[in-house]
Amino acid sequence: MQKTRPVGEDDLTAYVDGELAEDRRALVEKWLEDHPDAKRRVQHDIEIRNTLQDALAPLADVPLPDRFRVDNVRASLRRENLFGLRRMAAVVALIAIGGAGGWFLRGNATVPTGAPTEIDQALAAYRVYVPEKLHPVEVSADARDHLGVWLGKRIGSPISIPDLTSEGLELVGGRLLPGTDGPAGQLMYQAADGSRVTLYLERGRGSESAFVFSRKGKVGALAWRSPELNFVLAGEMDRENLMRIAHVIYPVHL
Repeated sequence: MQKTRPVGEDDLTAYVDGELAEDRRALVEKWLEDHPDAKRRVQHDIEIRNTLQDALAPLADVPLPDRFRVDNVRASLRRENLFGLRRMAAVVALIAIGGAGGWFLRGNATVPTGAPTEIDQALAAYRVYVPEKLHPVEVSADARDHLGVWLGKRIGSPISIPDLTSEGLELVGGRLLPGTDGPAGQLMYQAADGSRVTLYLERGRGSESAFVFSRKGKVGALAWRSPELNFVLAGEMDRENLMRIAHVIYPVHL
């Protein structure tokens, strides 16, 4: 009887969480092959789960409140109709981690209460990809021009890849990321000693901000906004060193 029951949202949620019995899992996987839209959604949810697991590894032994489980989040979304699943999953990460510092804005742009900021997203991406040895980027520095055009089109704002050789940093490459409200990008640079710095980019929201510094453990983050792009520069550096690099980047995008 269990095997013939139609596949529902509870099955998909359990599949993403890895909680399905083996026979039911096989049935769901066969159903997903016949439903490509659902399969793509499930794959996105699995990617989010994996990213959150990496980001929340230090809290692995802390029980997750029931209200933050995926099925309860979905129910809340249906009731409130406010945010997509990926936005809410990132909110869960923000609440659990405790945030990455304040973000001060000028103008009319606002961030919904509880929503992830560029700093949160940038630091999560930094933690995932900076330690990566084999595939730290999607597009290497050899295709620098293509990388700028590609990310610019996906983000929706022109991007000039900053040259940071004056700061002893060589471009490794970049990749596309999910952002706070649409696609984002990450550029990665490497120093001679192997240390890495990342520049997170999102489409601007028509406002500007002063530089805002935040720190999570050893990693510092310096964020600022222009009308065209939002930036977060991250690395194991103090504020002064990040500011020096930021002043090289800033004129490129005036």
